[in-house]
Amino acid sequence: MNLVKAELAKSTSTRMIWGLLVGALGFTLLNVVANIFAAGQEGGAPPLESAQGLRNVFGSASGATVFVLMLGVLSVSGEFRHGTITTTFLAVPGRARVIGAKLLALPLLSAGFAAAAVALTVIVALPLLAVKDVPVHWADAELIGVLVGSFVAITLYPVLGVGFSALVRNQVAAVISALVWVLVAESVLVSFLPEVGKWTPGGAAAAMTRLEPLRGGDLLPPALGALLFVAYGVALAALGVRTTMRRDIT
Repeated sequence: MNLVKAELAKSTSTRMIWGLLVGALGFTLLNVVANIFAAGQEGGAPPLESAQGLRNVFGSASGATVFVLMLGVLSVSGEFRHGTITTTFLAVPGRARVIGAKLLALPLLSAGFAAAAVALTVIVALPLLAVKDVPVHWADAELIGVLVGSFVAITLYPVLGVGFSALVRNQVAAVISALVWVLVAESVLVSFLPEVGKWTPGGAAAAMTRLEPLRGGDLLPPALGALLFVAYGVALAALGVRTTMRRDIT
């Protein structure tokens, strides 16, 4: 627990976390506005009056996942880049314990991101929907489940970032490759192998938010999606500790 407290203090004492929070909230705001005004367009998203259209609007908070993924990636790779990892490992020689503390601490921080993103989504969406005379059917559209799923997805995403950056220590390589996977590579993979889509990290996240089905199959149950997502992060972290993190720092 002392290591977890140290990681929380370390992360909140830098400007990085506040920049990521502003970015996450700004992106959430853009998502809400875009989903409302793009709904029902020809060849676009479902109309706002539909259950899927409302789920898309209230699921806008899930766009913050990219920013908390970067929070997890930078928590490890940033220490290698700035040399603070030397002090960290001198204080705590057990490298697995350091990574384990990050796996516990970062979701606690990202829960704050999640709460802010979900609250902003509701605060912005309700007045805009009222202006457009679109009634909000909370039960029919399962909107509470979408909001809860978005909260859980945002909270858990740093686990994947920590695990990945434990495996890829170089900050530039870790950031670029993580973004390429999330934004491009996973979509390409699902296009060619749709049957594996629900088993990918993105498929696990989609299972939590329940926004739309993946091509080629149904989503996993939300709880199983959350467990699979955590398993990816822990497996990457364990592999990183066993291989990359054992190497000399300097």
